[in-house]
Amino acid sequence: MMTMDCERMDSLDGWVAIRPNVFEENEKFKLGFIVEWNVIESKFAVTCHNRTLQRQKKKDELADPDTQTSWAGLFSVCDLKNVHRQLTGVNDVLQPYFPSLSEFEGGNIWDILFLTRAAGNNSTEKPNRDSDSPCRQLEKYFSAAIDVCGRKIVLDCLFAQDDRDVEEYFENLHEFKKKSLEEQVARAKEDLRQIIRCHKTADKMVALLKIYEEEDEAYQELVTVATQFYQYLLQPFRDMRELAMLYKMEILKSLEFDDLGPKRIEALQKEAEEWRRRAEDAVCSIQDITVNYFVETSKALAGMHKQMVEDKKRYGQASWASAAPRLEKVKFMLAKETLQHMRAKDMCLNRKKADIRNSMESLADQKDSMEAVDKLEMQYYEAQLELYDVKFEILKNEEMLLLAQLDTVRRQIKEMKEEVVYYDTCENLDELLTAEQTGGLRDTTSSEMNTLHRRLQQLEVQRGGICSRRAYLRNKKDQCVEAHQLKRRQAEVSTVHFQQHHSIQMVSSC
Repeated sequence: MMTMDCERMDSLDGWVAIRPNVFEENEKFKLGFIVEWNVIESKFAVTCHNRTLQRQKKKDELADPDTQTSWAGLFSVCDLKNVHRQLTGVNDVLQPYFPSLSEFEGGNIWDILFLTRAAGNNSTEKPNRDSDSPCRQLEKYFSAAIDVCGRKIVLDCLFAQDDRDVEEYFENLHEFKKKSLEEQVARAKEDLRQIIRCHKTADKMVALLKIYEEEDEAYQELVTVATQFYQYLLQPFRDMRELAMLYKMEILKSLEFDDLGPKRIEALQKEAEEWRRRAEDAVCSIQDITVNYFVETSKALAGMHKQMVEDKKRYGQASWASAAPRLEKVKFMLAKETLQHMRAKDMCLNRKKADIRNSMESLADQKDSMEAVDKLEMQYYEAQLELYDVKFEILKNEEMLLLAQLDTVRRQIKEMKEEVVYYDTCENLDELLTAEQTGGLRDTTSSEMNTLHRRLQQLEVQRGGICSRRAYLRNKKDQCVEAHQLKRRQAEVSTVHFQQHHSIQMVSSC
C-alpha cells in the first residue's frame, strides 16, 4: 500500500511544464488605469489603456492593427481582494498599498435577492460616501503593481484570458525535453573543457594521470548525454521513415494484387510517390543529425588530443612512458570519430549531387533554361570538389588509424626488446646449456615478437594502399578542375563571339 502511495506521489499526471521566461517583458509600455464606482452594479469599473500601443495605432505604426490596446471589467470588493491576494503572492511589497474598501462591501442576503432595494439603500443610506478617493487609490495601486509585478501578471490577474491565451504559459513537451537534453550536453562539454584547462596546474605525472582519469570520465559522460540527445532528435525521423516505407509497401501490394480501376491506380501511384518522398526526406534529416553528432564527439577528442600533445612536451621520455598508451588511444579514437563524421558528410554530399542531377534532368526538356542549367552545373561542380576534399579527409583519418596502430605495435616491440629477463641460478654450466637447447630461455625472436612484426608489415601494406588511393583521387580531382576550367573558357569565348556578332549587326543596321 505504501508503495502505491509513493508511486502516486511521484506521478507527473496532471502536471504541466511552465515556460521559465513566461513573464519576461522585452518591451516597455505605458499603461493607464481608470477606476470608478458603478452604483447600479455595486462594483468597481476598472479600465486599462495601453497608451504606447494607442499612440502607435494612431500613427499607423502598429504591426498588427487588431492588437488589443484596452481592457475593462467590473469587480466587487471580494474580487479586488482576490486580485490583491494573487499580486502579493508575487511580491508582498504591495501589501500596504491596497486601500480599505470596507464601506463598499455588500449587504445581507436580502440585498442580493432584491436588487432594487439594494440600489435604494446605496442611494439613501450612504449619500455622502466618498467613492472618488478609493478609486484614485486603486488607480495608484494598480500602477504600483505594474512596476512591481510586471504588466503581464497584472493584466492576467485583472482580465481573465481564454484557454487559448493560457496555452502560451505552458512548455511544449517536445521542446521542453529537447531543451533539457541540450542543457545537459552543454554542461557536459563545459565540464570537459574545465578539466582540460586543469592540465597546466599538474606539476607531476601522478597528478596528470589523475586528471586524465577524470577527463576520460567526463568524455564518457559527454558521449552518453550527446547520444541521448541525438537519439531523441533522430527518433521522429526514424518513425517517419518506417511508417513511410510501410505505407509504400502496402500500396505496392494493393497495386499488384488488387483489381483496381484506372483512377484508383493513378491515385495510389501518386500516394506511393508521396510516401517515397517522405521516406527520403526522413533519411536526409537522419544523415544531417548524424553529422552533427560526430562533429560534437570529434571536436571534444580533438581538444583532448591537442592538450595531450602539449603535455608531452613538458615531460621526459621516461616520465611520459606511463601516459603514452593513453595518447595512442585518444589518437585512435579521434581518427575513428572523425572518420565517421567524414563518411556521414560524404553521404550528405552524394545526396546533394543527386538532387542537383535530378533538377538538371527536369530542366533538360525545357526551352530557355540554359542559364538555370549552367547555375546547376556550377553547383554540381562545387559539390564534387567538396566531395573530393571529404574523401581526402577520409583517407587521412584512415591513415591516422593505421598510424595509431603502428605506434602501438612499435612501442610493444621496443618494450619487448628492452625487457630485462632474469634467469634462475644454475648449479653448473651444463644445466644452462640444457635449458637453452630445450627452449627454456626466450629471446627477442620469440613467437610474440614474430606476431608483432607480421602485424607491423600488414599495417604498412594497408598504409601503402591508402597512399595509392590518395594519388588516384588527386588525379581525378585535377581532371575535374581542368575540365571545368576548359568549359568555363569555352563559355567565355562563346560570349565574346556573341557580343561581337551582335555589335556587327547593330553597326550594319545603322
